[in-house]
Amino acid sequence: MVKEKQVVILMSTYNGERYLKEQIESIRNQNYPDWQLYIRDDGSQDRTQDIIRNYTKQDARIHFFNESHVHNVGVVNSFMDLFEHTSADYYMFSDQDDYWLPNKVGATLQLMQQSEEQGAPVCVHTDLKIVDADLNGDELMNGDDVWHQFTHLMFGNCITGCTMMVNSALKDYVEFDRLDINRIYMHDWWLALIAAAFGKVEYLNQPTILYRQHGDNVVGSKQKNTIPYLIHRLFNQKMDEDNMMHVFMVSNEFKKMYVDRLTGKDKRYIEVYGDVINHSSVLSNIATFIKYPPLRNHLKGKIFFAYLMVQDAQKIKNLAN
Repeated sequence: MVKEKQVVILMSTYNGERYLKEQIESIRNQNYPDWQLYIRDDGSQDRTQDIIRNYTKQDARIHFFNESHVHNVGVVNSFMDLFEHTSADYYMFSDQDDYWLPNKVGATLQLMQQSEEQGAPVCVHTDLKIVDADLNGDELMNGDDVWHQFTHLMFGNCITGCTMMVNSALKDYVEFDRLDINRIYMHDWWLALIAAAFGKVEYLNQPTILYRQHGDNVVGSKQKNTIPYLIHRLFNQKMDEDNMMHVFMVSNEFKKMYVDRLTGKDKRYIEVYGDVINHSSVLSNIATFIKYPPLRNHLKGKIFFAYLMVQDAQKIKNLAN
């Protein structure tokens, strides 16, 4: 009989009392039972910590990771602290306010084990269903619109952390003692890049999670390529500017950590874009995107990214400070 593999689920909470019980119950109702849930609270001021304590008494698989040292470090540092200091065969990441469908762990694990090769880092992610605060809705986030090539993931992440599972081989690549967590933007993007560069990323094209959106935060994926949405983006560029800055920061950190392990196109792109912040200027950035075009999912995205590289050349250079 094959021994079941242990899965660790990592959850970061912050003032999550409204939906936390529902999310934890959806995890407890998984059809794959061999999991441990570690919850790190990031300094909640509501009843979140009491809810966590109550569940640790009800279910021995649930642990209050930092009960004796609760303090705020931010979401990325919180998840990476959990990731560094827990041990398992596989790791999953959970938000505090979603709802996991009963087969989420089992279905993701099945694809993971089919995809693994000895010593290779693997990331599996799934689709997710966008719902409102009351879990109503049926729009899928991704469908077939995903990308897994390293050089494509450099310019934008399609892998949502709350849908992903990574193996212990991927964790071995992280090198927590060398990593500047404040420069990687989001943990899911960073782990996806590692898998794409040194192993593989696999996609389960079915929703395993109800992805709760709140109030004005509901922006369906079908709206993203409409004319009104594109016009709005043209005159409200801050989000795109921020995303571009994240690309250069993440590329710079990835270059520092892994450039000597990369080869071919992956190495050329990370060397070039990882160094942009050190010499950004209008002419230099034009030369960069002509020789190494940004690999966005659509032509208009490539053009807009190149336009922002020119418009914000000085802001990009300031990232090096």
